[in-house]
Amino acid sequence: MTLGDIMDGAFRLLKANLRTILLVSAAFVVPVNVVVAFLQRDVLGGQGMLDVLNDPSLVDPAAYPSVGQFIGIGLSVLVSLLVTPFVGGVLTRVVAASYLGEQMPPGRAIRTTARWFWALLLGFFCVHLLELVGLVACLVGALVPMTFFVLTTPAIVVEEIGPIQAMSRSATLVRPRFWQTLGIAVLAGIMASFIGNILGTPFGVAAGLIGLRNGWPLQALGSILPTLITTPFVTIVSTLLYFDARIRHEGLDLQMMAANLDRGARPAL
Repeated sequence: MTLGDIMDGAFRLLKANLRTILLVSAAFVVPVNVVVAFLQRDVLGGQGMLDVLNDPSLVDPAAYPSVGQFIGIGLSVLVSLLVTPFVGGVLTRVVAASYLGEQMPPGRAIRTTARWFWALLLGFFCVHLLELVGLVACLVGALVPMTFFVLTTPAIVVEEIGPIQAMSRSATLVRPRFWQTLGIAVLAGIMASFIGNILGTPFGVAAGLIGLRNGWPLQALGSILPTLITTPFVTIVSTLLYFDARIRHEGLDLQMMAANLDRGARPAL
């Protein structure tokens, strides 16, 4: 697949599986973001930014988030970090099934992926740790591990292997087309960031102007909407890159054609 094929395929698969993707994402994303926004409602005393700029005395120091609220926010963020790789794994399974001409309901996708939770979590932290090391070593150094290990989650979910083996598998598949994969991954990240800002910024600005005491639901909405779209989009691109690499280097297309002939189905793309 070319760059255009992958981007077009990502939007097509997102559209084709929109209901399942939204249900899976919302089940985990909505509760975490609602709790975080609620616990932040006393920032700046809950006052709106315009009111604070006009009269700084409106800010009540005693109204700042308490220690308990900070702990709650910290726990919510921790839960989000634990949930993120699992959601990515579930979405990968849904998209992979769709790509292969099958349909996987949300419940089945979650149950099937659950037994690989720890592998996905360990792979997630290992990859991001290497990205952090690369970032410290060089400003753009994080792009190297990001590219080599971009196929880790699809490898875990599709091939059902451990995190270290999946990272090695990803690097093997990426190596022959490193620069092309880097370009597509960066472009997908830029597009996701752009879409996320368009969806989330208006709600975040409105919440800040109103004040989080009354505007925290807008703050939550501004975090939820971008995540519901951008996370699946990046996951789909990663999954398509995985299949494309296997087709190029392992003849997966021939295997897929044989399997589809056996069951009388066609691939989604």
